[in-house]
Amino acid sequence: MKDRYDGNPGKDASIMNKRQSRLEREHSEKDAFVKREQRNKDKYAGRKPEMKADLMMFNAEMSNTGEHAQRLCKKLTAGLDKVAFPVDGEGDDS
Repeated sequence: MKDRYDGNPGKDASIMNKRQSRLEREHSEKDAFVKREQRNKDKYAGRKPEMKADLMMFNAEMSNTGEHAQRLCKKLTAGLDKVAFPVDGEGDDS
């Protein structure tokens, strides 16, 4: 946009031109991202996922003793008044 007779853009026109080019650049970047993600997903369209057999084996021992939760609780309640706010499990530090 030109707003002067000599063909040079004025202050307002320059600001609008920069804003327009920035918005166009942002739009093209977003569009390129969307197209790239669509291409990545299109290669899986209509096919069942194929997993290796060892990924289907549930042989990992998963046990939760609450040790981490107890340590976190002790750390969080370290400065509290124990009479006003009694917290269970305060005695042992094992």
